[in-house]
Amino acid sequence: MRLPRLAALAPLVPIAALALSPACTVGNVPSNAMPMVRSRATSDLDCPDKDVRVEEQLGGQFKAVGCGRKAYYRAACEALRCVVHGEGETMVPWRDRPDPASVDRERER
Repeated sequence: MRLPRLAALAPLVPIAALALSPACTVGNVPSNAMPMVRSRATSDLDCPDKDVRVEEQLGGQFKAVGCGRKAYYRAACEALRCVVHGEGETMVPWRDRPDPASVDRERER
C-alpha cells in the first residue's frame, strides 16, 4: 500500500513552517531594534525624528543620518528584546546584565 504523495510530506510541514516564520528568521531580528535605534539617533544627533534617516546594514548594524551629522549603532536582540549601542560602546550580552531590581537598589543607596 502506497501513501499519497502529500501524506508522505506531512511530517515536514511543521519544520517548514518554523523555518519560514518571519519571527524566527535572523534577517528580521535587527529590524525589531529599529524604533530604539531611531530614538537613540534622534537624541544623539540632536535632530527631529522626521529629519533622521536610519539605514539597516549587515550584522545588526545601523547608520543614522540627520541634520548634517551621522552616527553608527549596533543592535543585539533576543526575540523582541533588543539593546542598542553606539559606535565605540561595548556590547553587554543579555545574560551578563545585572538584574534591574539590583541596579535600582544600588541607586537608592
